[in-house]
Amino acid sequence: MSTQNNKIYFSGLNSLRFWAAFLVIVSHIEMLKENYGFEIIISDFNFYYLGGISVTFFFVLSGFLITYLLLIEKEKHKNINIKAFYLRRILRIWPVYYSMLILAFFVLPHIEAFQESYFASFFEEHFTTNILLYLLILPNVSFAMYPAVPNIGQFWSIGVEEQFYLAWPLIIKKSKNILRTLSIILICIIGIKLLILLMGQFYEFSLWYFSLKRLVAMSKFECMCIGGIGAYWLFTENKFLRFLQKKTTLIITLVLLPILFVYVSGELKDGLHVVFSVMFLIILLYIVKTKSRPSIENKYLNYLGKISYGLYMYHFAVISVVLHFAKKYLSQESEYIQNLIIYVTVFVLTITVASLSYRFVETPFIKLKSKHSPVKSGD
Repeated sequence: MSTQNNKIYFSGLNSLRFWAAFLVIVSHIEMLKENYGFEIIISDFNFYYLGGISVTFFFVLSGFLITYLLLIEKEKHKNINIKAFYLRRILRIWPVYYSMLILAFFVLPHIEAFQESYFASFFEEHFTTNILLYLLILPNVSFAMYPAVPNIGQFWSIGVEEQFYLAWPLIIKKSKNILRTLSIILICIIGIKLLILLMGQFYEFSLWYFSLKRLVAMSKFECMCIGGIGAYWLFTENKFLRFLQKKTTLIITLVLLPILFVYVSGELKDGLHVVFSVMFLIILLYIVKTKSRPSIENKYLNYLGKISYGLYMYHFAVISVVLHFAKKYLSQESEYIQNLIIYVTVFVLTITVASLSYRFVETPFIKLKSKHSPVKSGD
């Protein structure tokens, strides 16, 4: 950790944030390519989980960073300003969230390049319920009940985070023994999820249980909780860090992570997100705590990490329009040329849109957000 202009800043995390967004985009390119008649690059590799594990990393990182800032605020001011916390979340998340929501529901369906990604049944049967759930920032509930809303299906993770952070600052503020409290919460979350999974023995074929199971699977509150526990260890310089920051621990983690991802089957892989979360936490703690680490950040990756929220929020729509025109004009080209043009175009356009959004949509709100931040952090 370092301070830049009196801001809390963890070097290297922006780079990791970008690479996680990169993997999500790759995952969704491959997933949507099949819908447009293109061959996926590696047919026996499930790219869906590549995006899923990256989102798990986002959850751990989010829980880690926000908990750390809350702990500093509590120590520095002997209090946590809950209203200011909610206002900061609103200013950072809502402008892009609601802008894309309006586009996805009311504008994109009427543009030819996006129409292929829409399902008529979505508008005919679920439009009102979906838009109400999205307006209430419950996109994960919508996604559990119905097919994903085209071009903003990834919003489910934003809903999970916002729901988690409704309670999290209150927990940190009121708790006298934070580590014990967070540990109990983590155990309870995992226990409740296991109980709901066991209910499948009796309600496996019930429609309501299917939706509940999907909702529980998406609501990875435990991942953010694990990140929060890691933040507490770092904040208090817990002796357990001596083990976690060892190079041997990192190497074992980096070896096991791809092995588990590649060789564990799909259903079990989804259940291993807690293990993946612990592994991601080990990587984070090593990066932010070890002074002798090699640099993994440069000005380009740092910038791409700063705009990663936009990369995440806009990439689905960009992929849809690129694949629409690729299907129209590249159908006679070789698979290599198709993939080259699709990937380059998607990333160039997504970075361009995210950069413009960061400059003209997000930055004014970020500046306003900083006025309500008792603890300054990097962008």
